[in-house]
Amino acid sequence: MTGGLWVVAQKIGLIVAFVLGVGVSPAVFAAQQAIEYNIPAQSLNNALIKFAAEANLALIFSADMVRGIQVEALNGLMTAEQALNSLLKNTGFSYRFVDANTVTLTQSEAAALPSFEPVPPTIMDSVTVLGDTASGYDAVIGSLIQDQDPKSYRASDAITATRTDTPVKQIPQSIQTIKRSLIDDQQNITVSEALYNVSGVVPRQILYAPVIEGTLVRGFRAEQLLDGFNQYYNPGDRESMVNLERIEVLKGSNAVLYGGGSGSPVGGVVNLISKLPKAEAATEMGFKMGSYEFYQPYFDWNQPLTDDLLFRMTGEYTDSASYVNVIQTQRFNINPTLVFTNHHTTTLILQGKVSRWEQPDYQGLPATGTLAGDFRIHPATFVGPTDIPDSYSNSDSVWGALDHKINAVWSLSFKARYAYSEFDEKVQSLFGRDGFVADSPLMPPSTWALANVELFQRQKQFSVLGNTLATFEIGPSENTLLFGADYSELDDQGFINAGFGRYGLGVGTVDLQAPEFPVAFNTPGTSINSPSVKNTTYGGYVQLQSSFYKRFHQLFSLRLGSLEIDFQDKTSGGAAKTQTLKPLPRVGGVFDVTDAVSVFASYSEGMRGQSFVNFSGPPQPELSRQIEAGLKFDFSGELSGQMAVYQIDRSNVAVTDIQDPGLRSIAAGQQRSRGFETDLIWQPYEEIGVLANYAHTQAEFTDDLAGVSAGNQLAMVPENSGRLWANYRFQQSALKGLNVGFGVYLRTGAYLSNDNAFKTGGYHSFDAAIAYETQQFKLATTVKNLTGEDYFQPYGYFTGRVVPASGASVFVSVAVKF
Repeated sequence: MTGGLWVVAQKIGLIVAFVLGVGVSPAVFAAQQAIEYNIPAQSLNNALIKFAAEANLALIFSADMVRGIQVEALNGLMTAEQALNSLLKNTGFSYRFVDANTVTLTQSEAAALPSFEPVPPTIMDSVTVLGDTASGYDAVIGSLIQDQDPKSYRASDAITATRTDTPVKQIPQSIQTIKRSLIDDQQNITVSEALYNVSGVVPRQILYAPVIEGTLVRGFRAEQLLDGFNQYYNPGDRESMVNLERIEVLKGSNAVLYGGGSGSPVGGVVNLISKLPKAEAATEMGFKMGSYEFYQPYFDWNQPLTDDLLFRMTGEYTDSASYVNVIQTQRFNINPTLVFTNHHTTTLILQGKVSRWEQPDYQGLPATGTLAGDFRIHPATFVGPTDIPDSYSNSDSVWGALDHKINAVWSLSFKARYAYSEFDEKVQSLFGRDGFVADSPLMPPSTWALANVELFQRQKQFSVLGNTLATFEIGPSENTLLFGADYSELDDQGFINAGFGRYGLGVGTVDLQAPEFPVAFNTPGTSINSPSVKNTTYGGYVQLQSSFYKRFHQLFSLRLGSLEIDFQDKTSGGAAKTQTLKPLPRVGGVFDVTDAVSVFASYSEGMRGQSFVNFSGPPQPELSRQIEAGLKFDFSGELSGQMAVYQIDRSNVAVTDIQDPGLRSIAAGQQRSRGFETDLIWQPYEEIGVLANYAHTQAEFTDDLAGVSAGNQLAMVPENSGRLWANYRFQQSALKGLNVGFGVYLRTGAYLSNDNAFKTGGYHSFDAAIAYETQQFKLATTVKNLTGEDYFQPYGYFTGRVVPASGASVFVSVAVKF
């Protein structure tokens, strides 16, 4: 049936349905309505995505079909058919309505497409593109499906900044997305490795036990979220990539939408977005191996049980030695997901994660003997006995999301999560003139004391949130209104035990010029801290997003947030409880100077509890505020990115109370971070992908209450850092499927501790990747630190010490898909 006849038949059906009183979906009429289109000249793929969103139609086509085709701008009032005829003019494609809401592309046999080779139909993957008002399961995963070419690094939409599927161009705040395409091209082994692709991020060191979330954004501690839920301490196998669809990094103070755990983040949030089941069955099994006895089998099994019941499970096991002696890491995770959906109005998603990690605890190396001093410690040295028991970190969690679309305007969402985790960290720790920081020897030139130390924590966390979303137009404005509330309860209990021995020197001493550790680790029996913390966060919020004349986009959010902290110390018998209720705003705007260039500015605040701090009085939350301004641009999907300047002020930071006999803490410190960042993606052709970023970060103390001078730099934060990655995907018939990439990461040195006594040097590290992929098979090889550079990074163990570079490392992966 031709497109014209189909439309005639459709209109007759609508008339009959109306006469008979049969209900007809508003979307059916929408396909026939005239709409004002404003789609700039760009690739056909991107123009079709924009068209589908504005026309409220589902559009089915293969991204491979339309690669390399550019179309002219589409402007004016017209029906969906008129718009399609204009977009597809001289492209060699036409269209066909599958039903009243769904359109598919067809290719003319006589069409000549000289600029690229046609892809055989047998290897085309259908991609469904949905409009902004998609409902049910399609709405839940809309931002993942409607994103552009799956091979592109550019993400047009994000959900982390607003909890709605919002174009990045309309968000008045810095947000970057690491798509699966970039992860696969770089063959990233860990989440931390992938985060180097975002400016201003200092990823945690993977040798550090998963007992705290160590990622820094803009100089301050960030929180890692899983599908929007806070992961307190982020324990278990947290570096796994097997279940990730994408990573979104939202920078700065973000209290409005993210509470839970100890409250909102200061530096930003790193939101890991999980893979979800798909309608077509597919399985991938693979195996990775590499340097230092690295072995990692994994699987991804997607199996629809019925049309309305979808299931997917991923899993990964890792066994690896290390460039550091003694270290042997074992970790695994299993991630089941079940989806119930009617594909139109209602979707229930149930997800789970079982996660385990085991490894001898690595404490790094002191500054003396690596960065300073008259002797040198071998970089592969493991401090402690070779038979020290493994430390472990476990996490089990289950969460769910219920989404229901009431009508074309209103929709509801309800989410909940329960998590149980625990970790036990055992170490024979160095003790020096600077205590457990241990960057200086207790007895010069090279002798430290040793003390057995154990840290144990157990957490139970329950979070629930719900919101109501309305989308509507008023005059020249398009609006999205979000009402929501959340509640989170965290129960965290544990202890720190240390054995110092009869004379205060622990289990003996060690000379790190010729290290020997003859005394085995024994569980210490003296508790130096047994804290119990219960954090309860709850609040309500309202958020309004409005676009005026499709040119000015404003965002206003307000949260009335409450944070309750109940702290008890079983060792000292101290106890304190406090509650803080505070309005927390976020406001910003984006103005489209042209179709390609926009300017933005925003202001936001944060409030969070202070975990593992023994206060001398009632515990107080930490506060933060951020101002930010910058430039966003997108030139036809070829060159896109942003530039931003910002300032974050952090107050009520926990510092030592010098008036307290026990030298406990008070909330009084002040810190500030200022900087400039830019993130760029350049993809002029299908074959080429380039990512570049740069950050200048000035994070410092603005008072001397922390025992260091005002103006001292915060530990772990390099002043300058940058990343460049280039990838080439061969399109010639003989080399189709071959993919090569090359990158470099550079950064200046950073201080080990807040006293700024020791600082690492700057360094650079090259990496390269080559892969060959078909629909059923993939073989890839990557080299990390290609030139074998020797350098040290700050480690942050007891706020000091360093970790050496791993040297050149080679990894090979093979995967089959069926």
